[in-house]
Amino acid sequence: MKHLYRYLAVMFLQRFVIISLGLVALLGTLDALSNADLLPPDATLLDQFRYMLLRMPILFDRILVFAVLLALLLTYMSLIRRSELVAIVGAGVSVLGQIRALIPAVLIATVGSALLIDVVTPRSTQALENWLGPKAVHDDGQAPETLWLADNRLLVEIGGVEGEVLEDITLFERGADGKIEAISHAPRANATTGGWQLMDSRQIRYDGQPPEAPVFWETAQSPRTLRLLMSEPRNLAMADLPRLSRMTGSGSLPSDDYLVWFLNRLSLPVIALGFLMITVPIMQHFGRHDRAEISMGLAIGGGFVFMVADGVFKTLSENGGLDAEVAVSIPAGALLLIGLWLSLHRRGSV
Repeated sequence: MKHLYRYLAVMFLQRFVIISLGLVALLGTLDALSNADLLPPDATLLDQFRYMLLRMPILFDRILVFAVLLALLLTYMSLIRRSELVAIVGAGVSVLGQIRALIPAVLIATVGSALLIDVVTPRSTQALENWLGPKAVHDDGQAPETLWLADNRLLVEIGGVEGEVLEDITLFERGADGKIEAISHAPRANATTGGWQLMDSRQIRYDGQPPEAPVFWETAQSPRTLRLLMSEPRNLAMADLPRLSRMTGSGSLPSDDYLVWFLNRLSLPVIALGFLMITVPIMQHFGRHDRAEISMGLAIGGGFVFMVADGVFKTLSENGGLDAEVAVSIPAGALLLIGLWLSLHRRGSV
């Protein structure tokens, strides 16, 4: 039985690696062609490959759960085509036994991929942004034009962050009653100890006091924290997301935008196990040669339905319509429960 478990695990992992590489290469090529205008006018073929390489971790994050589903389906298609599934069932290995055999491999693939994404994606995103600007790292191509912050009694608008330099920074000073008392603007600000040095600042006051243009913005915001606040939450490391979600006064995005993608990364193993528990009973139910394609189509259709529903729930959370915990737990929990019902329903089948 150990040899069977190892055989199933190796089959799945081989197909997962091949499918992941194939999907990322295909999507990377299409992405490079559709975003060729982001490259410099004098870009060479090497620049195209550099762009594709830096985009690969981001694309891998987008296709991970679908790659797990396809790898599971192709594993069982191979077993069906070679009549090995009949032999496995005939040897007394039930649906639940097959699921137990594949759980370690599925978790290794999913958790390992999630850790790889968490480590590599923020670095590749930063490299892309430094090279081509913010538009290169946003899936919709619409990078935020400005960043808004609440910093004690200041409202701050930042036009851009370039290394340790802020561009087009405006400070709105609020009084005790919340009304704006003064507006200060500086075309540039340089990072320094304890805050930012404002260059060529000017001020307009509305409280009758004489203007006194500030030369220093005292704040805990560093170049790194400001860059994170201007980044797409999905491309950030998990370690940064909870902290950013608690900074409810900072950034142009709601705090749930950061929390929902933190919880999404944590839920990936649960989603992968849900796909496993759906795939095994469906493929075994339609396990004859002439019906294998039906089972594969049903499983792929179910996977698409889940990914659409999951995307809708996350969008609702990002727009403030749902709590992040609800938006992540409902699709993943429903998938897991459906998979559990199917697995238990088929546990006695041969």
